[in-house]
Formats: sequence, C-alpha cells, structure tokens
Amino acid sequence: MLLPKTICLLSTLVTFSFASPNCKLSPADSAWPSTNEWAALNRSIDGVLVKTAPIASSCYPGNPFNSPENCTSVQDKWYYAAHHAVWPESVDYPIYSNNSCVPKGVTGYAEGKGCNIGGLPQYIVNATTIEHVSKAMSWASKRNIRIVVKGTGHDLNGRSTGAFALSIWTHNFKHIERRCGWKLPGQNKTEDVVVCGSGNNWGSVYTAVHHMGRAVVGGEDATVGLGGLIQNGGHGYLSSHHGLASDQVYQVTVVTTDGRQLIANSVENKDLFWAVRGGGGGQYGVVTEFILKTYPVPANVVMGGFSFHAADSSNTSETASWNALSEVVSSIPDLMDSGLNGNVTAYTKAMTTALGLKEAPPGVAAVVGFVGFNMTTDHMDHIVDKLSAQVVTSTGNGNYLNISRQQTSSQSYWSFVKPEPLSSSSAGAASLMTSRLMGRRELSDIAPNKLTDYLQQSLVSENPETGTMLLFGLQGGRGPAKVPASMRGSVLPAWRTAYAHVMTLGATINATIDASESLSNAADWYETFKEPVWRNWAPNTGAYMNEGNPFSSTWKNDFYGENYEKLLAAKLKFDPSESLFVWSGVGSDLWNYDLSSGLLCRVES
Repeated sequence: MLLPKTICLLSTLVTFSFASPNCKLSPADSAWPSTNEWAALNRSIDGVLVKTAPIASSCYPGNPFNSPENCTSVQDKWYYAAHHAVWPESVDYPIYSNNSCVPKGVTGYAEGKGCNIGGLPQYIVNATTIEHVSKAMSWASKRNIRIVVKGTGHDLNGRSTGAFALSIWTHNFKHIERRCGWKLPGQNKTEDVVVCGSGNNWGSVYTAVHHMGRAVVGGEDATVGLGGLIQNGGHGYLSSHHGLASDQVYQVTVVTTDGRQLIANSVENKDLFWAVRGGGGGQYGVVTEFILKTYPVPANVVMGGFSFHAADSSNTSETASWNALSEVVSSIPDLMDSGLNGNVTAYTKAMTTALGLKEAPPGVAAVVGFVGFNMTTDHMDHIVDKLSAQVVTSTGNGNYLNISRQQTSSQSYWSFVKPEPLSSSSAGAASLMTSRLMGRRELSDIAPNKLTDYLQQSLVSENPETGTMLLFGLQGGRGPAKVPASMRGSVLPAWRTAYAHVMTLGATINATIDASESLSNAADWYETFKEPVWRNWAPNTGAYMNEGNPFSSTWKNDFYGENYEKLLAAKLKFDPSESLFVWSGVGSDLWNYDLSSGLLCRVES
C-alpha cells in the first residue's frame, strides 16, 4: 500500500524524542515558551493573542475550554462556512485538525475521544494591524514555532490549521477602497482598482464593488476569503472572460516570517510578487492587502441548459447516456469560445439523486448548465437547442434518453452574484478530491470512444453503489489565455490552454477512524484508481491546487509545473526559517507532518 509520506505515522520519530532539533517546537519541548513568554508576546501586540479554545468545547462535560457558545448553537451552525470563519480556531474541514474537538453527531465525531486542542493551533493572533502580524511572526520564527495563516478557514486541503502552531488570523483586515486613478508601478498609466484587506471574503468585496458600479474577478462562493483563493490562482464567474483572480493583482502587502513588511509589485520585490500570484497560499508570508483590477459590470446574466439520463434499464440506453456525455464534453471548447461558462456535472449510481431521480438509472446522468453575460435569452435558447440536438444525434435515437430542458432566464449581474449569508453549507465534512485541467486536446481533439473510456474511468467509485460525480467547471478558455504576460504571476502555466477545471470524488473517507489513517487510505485509493486516469488523459496539464489532491505523488508537477524551482527559491528567501508549511506546498517534501502526533519534522537525508 502506498502511504504518502506527508501523512504517515512517524512512530519511530515520536518515540525517541519530542525535542528533536529537526522538528518544529511542541509544548513537550523544554524550549517551548513559558506562560510568561507568551504573556510578553501578548503585551507586545496590544493584547490580541488568543489561547486556542475549541468552540465545540461546550458539547463536552464541564466545557473544558470554556466555549462561550452553547452546544446546540454550535451543532446548528457546524455545517455553515460563515460560522467557521468567525470562530478563531475553526476550519471548514476538521479532519485536517485531526477532528480534535467536534460536536456530537457531526462528521468526525468519535465516542470517547473527548475535546482537546490536538491538531488545532496553540495560539491565535487576532491581528488588527500589520505590526501585530510582523511582531508575532518574527517572535515565532526565532523560536522555531510553526506558523499557519487563517483568513476564513475555507480550504479543502487543511493549510489553515496545524498542531503546535501560532495562527495568524487575518479576518480583521477588511478595508475596501476604490481608487479610480491609481498609478501603475513603473508606468505612466492609471487603472480603476479596488484596495482590499486580505481578511475580506468575496461576498463583502462583491457588495462593495457593486455600490461602486464595478465588478471584480473572484470566487463563486461568497464565504471564501481573498487570500487563499488569489494566491492559488482562483477561478470564478468572470474568469472565462478576464482571467484568474491572481491575474488581477497589481500590488500586495506581505509580512514575511522574519517580520519584514514588504510592498510587492512589478517594480518592488518582483520575485515575491510573482510567487504570491498563483504559487500557493500560506507559503511565502502573510498577505494583508491586495490591489485588484476592476471591470465594467456585465449588463445581464442569462442562464440555460438541460439534463439527461438513460430512458430505461437497457444496455442501449446505458450506452446512449455515455455517448451523450461524451458529445457534451467534446463541445466545451467551442461553446466557451462563443462566450459561455458554467458547469457540466455527471453523476452515477446513488449520486444521481442530485437530479431528483428516485431510482438510479444505468450509465451516467448529467446536468448541463450554461451562463452567458451580455446575452439575450434567444441566443441562449439557440445554443442549448443546438447542443441538445447534437446529443440526440450522438445516441442514434432520442428514445434512448430522457432529456429535460431548463427554462432559460435572465437577471441582473448583481442578483446573480449577490451573497447569501448562509449560502455555503458544505463545511464540517471530510474532504478529499482530485482534479485536472483540460484543454482542447483533451476534450475535442480526441476520438469519441477514447473520450468515453476516460469519462467512465474517471467516474469509478470505491463504493460502486454510492457512485460519484465528475464536474467540468468552464472557467478557462479565452480569459486566462489572453492575460498579458506581465499579469500572469506564478500560476500553473496549464491554465493558459485549459478550458475546463475537472473535479471528481470517489474515495470513501471513514470519518470515524483516526484522521491520518482515513486520509492515507483515501489518498492510496486515488493514487491507484484516479490519478493514473488523469496522467493518461491529460499528461501535460496539471491541477488547480485549491481543489486538487494534495497527496498525489506528482503534486509538484500537478500544482506548480515548470515554476517549481523558481518558487522554491522564493520560498527559502522570504521564509528562511521555513516556519510556514502546507501539504503539497513548495518545499513541503523536506518535511513530514504527522497528523496524529502533531509533529512537523524535517525529513532525514
């Protein structure tokens, strides 16, 4: 069995010493700061240091950490990302904090485990000024203490948390200011920009720029924070038109682990500026501010599409469903070149209940949903009618499929992006997925039967009766391809030729067992059954790291490609103490993080 070394149980290392000079400090080490030293740090940063107290402590006898929120309230809020964002220590996917203190009845709860800090950080800096960040990071790095960064805690790969760490919480950096004539660094040119604190989420930014009469490129989930999305590339509603979120950045303010406060742009600290635009969040420093390009607001948003599934249980209908999906997928590049974005989502077995089906049909069921800006409903109807006719033709007989047409609708851009406070209810789950970027070569310039084979392989599930999903996010295309070289930063180069960001699930994650073992088992399954499909289907592309598999054996190429060595140089320059660690982060292969013991230790050469 393949065990990703970043999550294996380092039992031999733990037994000989908790005070190894090759490990980041833990409270078991004699060098761990005393209570008085932590108090001195707190005084030096105006009393904003918070000792971690899990919010779900109130669900355990005696409320051992004195949680201020009653257990019923915590349980009711547990699955909403907006609440994890405002709880200082909490992250959306607590499997990455070793399910250290979760309320009864939720994913990851285990009878008898109790409530402890475990994989959560030891202390949190509830920073309100850049000086707080600077002093705290310098203090921690000098003492060999791990540093993690949390904005909203909405990340799928656990980078916002870590055992025995000092967490820098950026949520108070919420300023938003429009500057209509901001001078571009080193140029005699101005741009209409918005200056945003990194503690904002996209909902707050969308609301602010709406009142300014402008639009920005950001994430589709309003509860996601700016920092993690932008630094990992970031795709959203406007990406297929204007590029990725990282392509919109003119300047950043960054605090490095040695306490330096740096302005980075095309003139100053150019290597750092390049790295934080797509080279991975939580790796080079703490970004406290972004200056972003703005755009005119689209006149309207038109939505349309259809769904389909096998008409009966016959082999002919099953084959027809796969041929229909292949026809839709092969059409993606041309559809996007015509101005569309949206999603194509395929489901198998029990997952087909997402379409409202009472019984799972054979083969595959799919939902095709298109979004068009500055478009008429008649134009959308024409596109949808043409594609659905192609689907029928591809099956040889329309009677083999049930096709349901969606009602085409039009609305204002603001009504389309307007955030709902509790729109994201997927938090509190045990998450691990895998993804790939697909270009015209992988989608259109491929024999139909070969494409169908890859679609079937990518929809394999560890539990066949549960089934799984395969989502084609139409976020690439002309937008990322046309971004000027000067704005591209370090984001994976494959984005420039990609049309679809393709994600799938399939591994069974047992949340009732040890979190490290559960993640390792799921990672092994992906490595055996899913990752080889990507490597055969799209060998020269890669994956979007915010929604990818951090335990893939080819993560360096998947997430960074040809930029890796240059990014590693930037990492070592701006984080010389290597205080910042994230799974599949640049230089992470130099370290082992044992989720069970909490130790982060250098790999022995």
